Amino acid sequence: MVFIERKFVIWVFYAFYMKPLFLLCLLLSTYLGVAQDLYPTVNELSREKSPYLLQHAKNPVAWKTWSSKAFEKAKELDRLVVISVGYASCHWCHVMEEESFEDLTVARFMNENYINIKVDREERPDVDQSYMTALRLMGADGGWPLNVIALPNGKPVYAGTYHSKAQWIELLQKMQTLYESQPQQLRNFAEDLQKGILEENKLLDFKKDSPVDPIVLEQGLGVWKKNWDVKDGGNTGAQKFIRPNGLMFLLDYAQLSGDQQAMAHVWNSLDKITESGIYDQLSGGFFRYSTDPEWRVPHFEKMLYDNAQIIALFAKAYKISKKEKYAAIVSQTIQFLMQEFKRESGGFMAAMDADLKGEEGAYYRWTKQELQSLIGSEWSLFAAVFKLDSQQLWEGQYYVLQKASDLQQIAREFGLSVGEVLKKEKKWQKLLLGAQEKRGNPAMDDKIITSWNAMLVSALTSAYQATATDQYLQEAIALQDLLTQNGIGAISHVLGTQSVVFSEDYAFLAKSALDLYVTTGAPSYLSQANSLMEALDTLFYAPELGLYYFSEADDILTAVTRMSDGVIPSDNSVAAEVNFLLGHIKYEPERTKKAMDALMASSAYLKKDLNNYTQWASLWLTQSYPYYELAIIGDQALEKSLEFLSKGVPNVLLTASVSDSDLPLFEFRYSENETLLYVCENYSCKAPVKTVSEALNQIQAKTVIKPF
Repeated sequence: MVFIERKFVIWVFYAFYMKPLFLLCLLLSTYLGVAQDLYPTVNELSREKSPYLLQHAKNPVAWKTWSSKAFEKAKELDRLVVISVGYASCHWCHVMEEESFEDLTVARFMNENYINIKVDREERPDVDQSYMTALRLMGADGGWPLNVIALPNGKPVYAGTYHSKAQWIELLQKMQTLYESQPQQLRNFAEDLQKGILEENKLLDFKKDSPVDPIVLEQGLGVWKKNWDVKDGGNTGAQKFIRPNGLMFLLDYAQLSGDQQAMAHVWNSLDKITESGIYDQLSGGFFRYSTDPEWRVPHFEKMLYDNAQIIALFAKAYKISKKEKYAAIVSQTIQFLMQEFKRESGGFMAAMDADLKGEEGAYYRWTKQELQSLIGSEWSLFAAVFKLDSQQLWEGQYYVLQKASDLQQIAREFGLSVGEVLKKEKKWQKLLLGAQEKRGNPAMDDKIITSWNAMLVSALTSAYQATATDQYLQEAIALQDLLTQNGIGAISHVLGTQSVVFSEDYAFLAKSALDLYVTTGAPSYLSQANSLMEALDTLFYAPELGLYYFSEADDILTAVTRMSDGVIPSDNSVAAEVNFLLGHIKYEPERTKKAMDALMASSAYLKKDLNNYTQWASLWLTQSYPYYELAIIGDQALEKSLEFLSKGVPNVLLTASVSDSDLPLFEFRYSENETLLYVCENYSCKAPVKTVSEALNQIQAKTVIKPF
């Protein structure tokens, strides 16, 4: 009886008190369901694989991914579109997210008035490039985050980088008001800007059938040299990027021309950056750029594409100079990538974050108190080795470790041998690395980007050529196999996804395949390079331009060609190099002509801005100075080819075969009893020789290659 009475009381309480509350909750939940775009707990990005997009998946902003559906929604609702572009290791991207995109007030305004799209620039470099062009046309400097406001059709009406919360909400309100009150004015502006973007992406005028003129390089170098920092290396400027491609070009150019100034500039640049804060003196690996002219304080993110190219740069420098410190940088950088960037699958991740727990450089910076507590009584020697006494504190309180250039002088001052100083340095590094581990680890962007990994394959082959370290070659082979495991027809920009593919993925993979062919002599890599270029021709070649489109056009983006060799060489300059080499190896005039047509298109750029077209300039050297093919055939072909490749001689295409081959360079030249070296120029070969030194003498008889 008591039990029944209790049930009755509960029922009465529910009927009179809880049911109205329940109905109210039901109504609220229905409203929230209708208005789910206004207050999402998890937005559309939660279904993505990109670490950058996933970072924003729980923002209250109703982010959408880049798709035609997003723009259809914008047209349906007649809303402006916010397109926010960044990447996972970007410091200021994190800052703007925390200040604005995680703020409920900002999110409410964005969701009620805009369609909001997040883009990972590393997944969609075509989107980034298109809107970055708009940013530059508006007179602003490029950078990330890149924040664009566009019409519902995707045409931009505003572009900027980082905004504080106050700046961002003010901008959004102004643009929304303008769109409501003067929509035609915005449309007219967007049309004018779109014309400007198309004009900006047009090729400079060139004469397609003009002969190659060596004066182009000299004119371009004359302009570039004025921008060299002869004291601290690299180019002048408040911020500095290493730009490995440019320094590699200068190494080849200096050898061919005998330009002592160019060679001295390279050695000075290499020495300055390896002693500075842009190189991680503890863990190894290079940071993205320096925030000051002396390379003291870096922006602390580490990128795969930077470190891959820097490996190739120092491998080339070691080939020419035989300085062990350059070989050490090659070894340390490869070891760093193996430890920190290599995934279990065998591919290499895209980037390491600049931030730790929301603070830039927190993993790498040191206070004086931290260092003194670790180093103790050896502080004076430690401070001298890592240049603490001569550096200005970052943000008024932090050291960024640099390295003294003259350890012999320091050893004398402290009454020690250099060996004793190096022994102490290793001990200190172990102490500091242990302290760093306790801080936690910077986040990783774990995307495996095909083109960037292909650059690492090329770098590893160059490292093998320079040092004969077999591990480097085996890593290169394994990585190339991984990148092409699903066949030429299944290449994607981000490995393991159904992402779009870009011309750079095919071009860089073809180059890495060709580098492996030159290094190993395996015909399979030559076939692979050829197949990749055939696919590139089918998907992206524009016969009317004689160049390749970077990506296929869609409803929003116009297909454009990339020419500039920035921090990453352009797809067209790399493709031109591969076409040139394939044309010579296989005696295919059509490939050679494609390379020459593309090279002529670069001439106008080289004259005025060679610094940003150095991959093109490297190919231009093949036309400005004697160019040779070196065919080595016989049982010892691979040993002799490695001996030659270790010299770093420019303007020589080497091919090697241990057996008979039907390639034109090897035809009728195989002998079972000996290994012969054929030096050829313009398809005419000199008498064969038996040693690398004899082949070098034949090459250098007409070339100004000097042992600097």
